[in-house]
Amino acid sequence: MGYSTARWDLVTRLYELAIFAWGHGVVTRTAKGFALLSLFFLVVILPVAHIAARETHLQHPRPAGTGISAREQLKRRGSF
Repeated sequence: MGYSTARWDLVTRLYELAIFAWGHGVVTRTAKGFALLSLFFLVVILPVAHIAARETHLQHPRPAGTGISAREQLKRRGSF
């Protein structure tokens, strides 16, 4: 008997909390905040991620295998 009473009390309190939140505009403010954060994500984060992905696939200005490595340059100079 105690378990079902406690459970019913919890459901009733949750229902009262939902009515209180709706009455004080919590739901509206939450929806506005979600919309604002979504817009920020679409306008700022996605373009930056797209640019970063594009930049990582660019070729290095000097192709690999042409030229001397830094280690070889140091060996030739006698610094290594």
